[in-house]
Amino acid sequence: MATVPLAERGLPDAPSGLSVACTEHSDLVVVALEGDLDIYTAARFRERVRHYDPAEVQMVIDRAEIGLLGSAGLGALLSLRNEARRGGTPLGIVCPDRRMVRLFWATGLRSAFVLADDLASVRAALPSSREHHAVGS
Repeated sequence: MATVPLAERGLPDAPSGLSVACTEHSDLVVVALEGDLDIYTAARFRERVRHYDPAEVQMVIDRAEIGLLGSAGLGALLSLRNEARRGGTPLGIVCPDRRMVRLFWATGLRSAFVLADDLASVRAALPSSREHHAVGS
């Protein structure tokens, strides 16, 4: 997937970059991020996920390949979580980095998301996923 340079969108060159890949599954949409989610790339993240309504579609953010999560990136995740809450849907985050999990604890945001080390664990922790798997069993 090609990343659109920020300069092409009329924004200054950014010292960081972000690749956003959305994959639709039968029960959720996985948004895989690679690079930095910061002030320079938060707009790109929001642009890519706006095609999905998190109040209607279960979303999981895979941030396993994120190097930096800045305050603007954290704000973008919170905005997405707030949209998801309108539909009663939690926002899942794949977060295998213990330092990053500590950031969620330190900011008081740990309970705002369903955090786990891998996609299977996030899926198992999501209420809709447990219901989906119980029906399919």
